[in-house]
Amino acid sequence: MIQTVEIIYMMNAEGTAKIQAGYKITWSDNDNKTFVPLNGEGNRHYQEILEWVALGNTITDNGGGE
Repeated sequence: MIQTVEIIYMMNAEGTAKIQAGYKITWSDNDNKTFVPLNGEGNRHYQEILEWVALGNTITDNGGGE
């Protein structure tokens, strides 16, 4: 079961701005973490994120996006 989901950022090619790179899932059973890319439409973990959000949960955004 998902405990938290956080947006992950990386620097753009020019090194001038942070851009969203994907999501980090932390699982409630053992604190394992999974990286989910932005183009995750066919990814089962991305689908789990969508279901988790539909249940009223919120994705954490610690900022960094421009």
